Order: sequence, then C-alpha cells, then structure tokens
Amino acid sequence: MTKSRHRYWSGQIDAIAGEVSRLAIACDIDIDEPDVAERILKNDDSVCRRKNAEAFRKIREHLMALFPLEERAIKRLGADDTQEILEEVRGSIRRLRAAGHPGSG
Repeated sequence: MTKSRHRYWSGQIDAIAGEVSRLAIACDIDIDEPDVAERILKNDDSVCRRKNAEAFRKIREHLMALFPLEERAIKRLGADDTQEILEEVRGSIRRLRAAGHPGSG
C-alpha cells in the first residue's frame, strides 16, 4: 500500500495496479516496457511470454478500469497529487515484480 495522504485514491489505484502486476507476472509480461499497456488494451496477447488466457483477460479489464480512475483522481486531486500517487504505485509494482522474478528489477 502506498503512503499517500490521499488514502482513498491511492488505495484504489494501488489495488488495481497491484493486481495488474500480479497478472503480469502470471503472463510474464514486462508491464514497464513502452507501449505494453496500450498493446494489452488493444487485446494483443503477443506481449505474453507465458500464455495464460484468463490472466490476460483480467489484466486487460484491470487496465481498462485503471485509466478512467486516474482521470477521476486528476480531476479531484490535481495532476501533481495524482502523479505522486502513481509514482508510489509504480515503485510498489517494481518491488512486486522483482519479488516475482528473482534477479530482475
């Protein structure tokens, strides 16, 4: 969980992003790579190095939910506070990803 002063928003974003990270590990997707999220949203499962149709479907659904959530957070909190939350979440994702793949990170 992130340490943001906006607990509701950071909790919402963190929960979805954490699940995206776990699903990315299940599919062996490097979610930090440029354009990967966009390719997932376009239903391009070639980003998967390990085929897992159910996990890919779920990661796509979570990403579809995450982007509108970010937009709502920006409207409510402002771009700077939302960016702070997203940076904390990205750090959490990188740590989770590293834990799922020893030697990476």
